[in-house]
Amino acid sequence: ATRASSSTSTWFENSHFSTERRAGSRNVGANRPPPTSVPGAAEFAHPIGEWEHAERLRTAIDELARDARITVVGGGPTGIETAAELADQGRAVTLVGGGRLAPTFREPARRSVLKWLFSNQVEVLEDARVAKVWPDAVTLADGTVLAGALTIWTAGFGVPDLAADSGLPVDALGRLLTDETLTSVGDDRIIAAGDAAAPSGRPLRMSCQAAAPLGLHAADTVLARIAGTRPGVLNIGFIGTGISLGRRAAAVQFTHRDDTAGKLHLGGRWGVPIKEAASNGAVTGIRKEARKPGSLSIYKGAGNRHPLPAAENVTR
Repeated sequence: ATRASSSTSTWFENSHFSTERRAGSRNVGANRPPPTSVPGAAEFAHPIGEWEHAERLRTAIDELARDARITVVGGGPTGIETAAELADQGRAVTLVGGGRLAPTFREPARRSVLKWLFSNQVEVLEDARVAKVWPDAVTLADGTVLAGALTIWTAGFGVPDLAADSGLPVDALGRLLTDETLTSVGDDRIIAAGDAAAPSGRPLRMSCQAAAPLGLHAADTVLARIAGTRPGVLNIGFIGTGISLGRRAAAVQFTHRDDTAGKLHLGGRWGVPIKEAASNGAVTGIRKEARKPGSLSIYKGAGNRHPLPAAENVTR
């Protein structure tokens, strides 16, 4: 979709097909290609945010010599998991963190991640930032040139421009501003879900952990609008963040319900069952809900969120 209309139609790219609706749900997800602000990134770095990206990347890696060095840019869960998976396959990997690695983890959990990376010969440049990407190297902000046969870009998430291009109120990243029912503050017939939503200007962390319950809540809001009843307000809690470290290890940072890091973490092989359960549950939970609507339980937050005035976060 290229534009969400405030009339009764939604327009789709190329076909110019419009569909009549009483309420529209916007859940276009999150992804960010390598930024044009970093010279060479868009031309030479491989993104990994879509299935098609991963397929092309796998082909490119398979064509490399076994000892060719691969540079992974990004110190969040995606960058760490990508670097770890490649290292687990025996690849030479450099991980450029761009700042604090695994920034939402408490220090003990971070140490377990770093320990695994170091013990598996991953070159970790935690504070380094990439200033330019070449076909066979990257230049860091301090001028250092790192040779590498292939660069993978995992730094940061973004959302498509659908809401902004449609003239709807969005936050600084382009997420649709909504109230606590996930209804757009600019059009009560448009409902947002997942990474593309910014409820009360306070979006939840971009993750499958938030996306699934947000999708369910958006569906409930649509059904309530159709039935003429009052939609419920958002109440979603977090459990933690898991990072796979190859096939035989993982780091899990448990959180409070408001997504702030708690004291408990699991590392090494002890984290694997939790990480696998979370990954499998993301798929099986959706299948279960599809077969029997209402069967998927949602972990609740600490109570109603405190909304910000939407006007404080509006950009157009």
